[in-house]
Amino acid sequence: MSTELKETENNFETSAAPIANELSILDLLALMFRNWWILALVGSILGIATYAYSKTTSIPLYKSTGNLYIDTQREQKTDDVNANALLNAVNLMPTYIEILKSRTFFSMVSDSVDNKYSYEEISQMTSLTNIENTNIITISVTCVDQTDSYLICNSIVELASDEILRVFEGGSVKIIDRPEDVPATILPNAFRRGTVGFVVGVILATFVIFLINMFDTRIETSDELTARYNLPILGEIPNLSDLS
Repeated sequence: MSTELKETENNFETSAAPIANELSILDLLALMFRNWWILALVGSILGIATYAYSKTTSIPLYKSTGNLYIDTQREQKTDDVNANALLNAVNLMPTYIEILKSRTFFSMVSDSVDNKYSYEEISQMTSLTNIENTNIITISVTCVDQTDSYLICNSIVELASDEILRVFEGGSVKIIDRPEDVPATILPNAFRRGTVGFVVGVILATFVIFLINMFDTRIETSDELTARYNLPILGEIPNLSDLS
């Protein structure tokens, strides 16, 4: 008899044990929908703060651009401009670019601007790209100072010919476009940063709401009680304040 009683008690305890509080995707979406105003508020605050900070503290940049044409006919040692010669010329473009990216060349550029910037700083400011399937190299210099952006880009354009001739016994450089006296102004995209701030705010608010819900052990409805403990509801006591 005592064995049967123990088995009955064990069965009751097992049935009364709380079931893990798991959230399905639909439950999570419903939770977020109920707290949409918190998500919107936190996202808006962080987005506006990010936008305002970017707008008030961002420093404009100035970009100067020039174009060079690399003539490799002398290196080909032929007057015939055929498909192979053009292909070889295009294949040499990465080599010419690496020459113009060298420490020696950027040190020369630094000397030309009275060593106001080191060769490492000039290297970071400068972008050298080859226009696809051409002998043209585009030089771009981005700097916080409008005048320095122009001076550095112009120095690179002027010094490039002598440097390439120093390394290669053949070939030459022709200037297609010199940098303009007034470089283009680049302003940081404050709106995009504000949008990112809004998204980050919504994600953070979602994470906090999820954690609060996971650690909230309160039971608010009879359905939740039944689902959590797997026990039937025999009766409910009404809220007297609602009746009054």
